[in-house]
This record gives sequence, C-alpha cells and structure tokens, in this order.
Amino acid sequence: MRTKTTVALLAAPLAAFVLACGSTGSSTSAGGSGGGAKEATKNAPITVKAGETMTLTENFLGTKTVVEITLTNVKANVKAKDQFSKPQKGQYITADVTAVVKEGKYSISGSSFKLVAADGTAFDSTIALDGKDLSANDMTAGQKTAGQIVFDAAAGAEKGGKIALKSFLADGDAGYWTL
Repeated sequence: MRTKTTVALLAAPLAAFVLACGSTGSSTSAGGSGGGAKEATKNAPITVKAGETMTLTENFLGTKTVVEITLTNVKANVKAKDQFSKPQKGQYITADVTAVVKEGKYSISGSSFKLVAADGTAFDSTIALDGKDLSANDMTAGQKTAGQIVFDAAAGAEKGGKIALKSFLADGDAGYWTL
C-alpha cells in the first residue's frame, strides 16, 4: 500500500509536467532577401539554405523565447591543425554559427546540432579542431554568441545533406540548413 501511494505521489507531478509540455509549442521561420519570412506550422521544422537566418520561437510554461540562428561557412574535408586529430568516420565538416536572443532565454552549444546525410544517417557534433568551438552558453535577451561546430562524418555526407538544430520542444528537430 505504501509503495502504491509513493508511486502515485511521484507520478502526479510528472503527469502535470507532461501535460504542460504538450500545450507548449515551438516554431521556426526564416528571413532572407526574398521578402517575407517563411513561417513553419506548429512543431514542424523549417528548412533554409546554409547562410540564411532561422528564427526559432518557443513557448514553454508561459515563457516565450525568440532566437535568431545563422549557419554559414560550411566546409567539408577540413584538416585538423594538429597531427593527432584524425576523423574516425571519414572527414571533418565545419560550419560557423551565430545566435542572437531577441526575447527570453536560450541555451546553445555545439551539441545542439547534428549533420544528417542524404541517406538519413545522422552524425553528432564533435570537438572543435582549432579552439573556435561554439561553447555552451546560456543567454538572455540582447545577448549573442558565435563559434564553430564540427562533425566527424562519412565521406560525401555533405552532398545533399543538412545540418539540424535539435529541440526538445519540437516534434523531432527545430529546423534544418541545407548544404
């Protein structure tokens, strides 16, 4: 009896949290030189070209966050500056990322991204090659950060691939930059 009561007491807050999360949303839009921004449907990721800015809007427990993230300078077959770092899966692919928080709070790091090859194979980010990594940052409105993300990926993974921004609020990923 005591075990059932304990389980019930622990399950109630968890259920409330899950229900609260279900009523929140995440959306993305892209701004570019082509006029108005493309707006994603609720919880559906948006796809933009590398070099374009993605605007991510999240609502979580009554708090709104708006962040602009730009991914540029994507390079494949990048060589490490030291003699010891060698790609284990085929090649290093790098990209520069800039994030600006317009409203609320946002956390970002290199682990916020993954590379998805055309065949669907996903590659998580790895350590930076030259110390310019996008380190973990918790930012508030008006703050920005920039750095590099690195992927150890199969040869050719960049051809027809995309870089994904992960999000626990979206159904899957928050958005993609095509390469």
